[in-house]
Amino acid sequence: MFTRQSQLDHYGAYDLPVVNVTAECRCRDFVTPAKARGWPPFALLLYGIARATLEVENFRFRIVDGAATQLERLTVGYTVIGVGDNLNFSSFPFDPEWPVFLERYLADRDIARNAQELRAAPLESRDYIFVTCLPWLRFSSIQHPIGNLADTSIPSIAVGRFDLADGQVRFPMSVQAHHGLVDGLHIQRLFAQVEAGMAELVAGFRP
Repeated sequence: MFTRQSQLDHYGAYDLPVVNVTAECRCRDFVTPAKARGWPPFALLLYGIARATLEVENFRFRIVDGAATQLERLTVGYTVIGVGDNLNFSSFPFDPEWPVFLERYLADRDIARNAQELRAAPLESRDYIFVTCLPWLRFSSIQHPIGNLADTSIPSIAVGRFDLADGQVRFPMSVQAHHGLVDGLHIQRLFAQVEAGMAELVAGFRP
């Protein structure tokens, strides 16, 4: 149930109705077990982030035809380094089963890496999240491009360099979303859900 119509009306009148928070995310070490199994650590984190956006209710809403609409499905979009060291996009339907998610991630990643043209996402349904990784930087802020006001309801998330120590992975994470849909409180809940979800995933791996 959507309970933020007054906030949506208020921030919808702004030229730039986004809220963007960057903070440190601290997760149980998922890099070591991922590498031991031959999985890309970012793929595991991407899965955790996607799952968290479905578990924090405010991140399940998008603006469609001017109204807040709850997602019925989720498409995961993320950036890759493609031909000529230029950015390109990979996207695939989210699946809650990790093996299926990983299979889809790997299949479309290879297509995106070798694509000759930019694979821009069709945004008619807005059932996306967008995630980018800057593994070279421990950034403290980031600003994502904005196409139009309705598209700001698609959360844009960025993660930076993984620093591993004392059984934890620490990295900067930026969350940008439409302020009519989420407040700082909900972003904090997303951080907490990512951290808790990654710990749950790692605990479920067999030695």
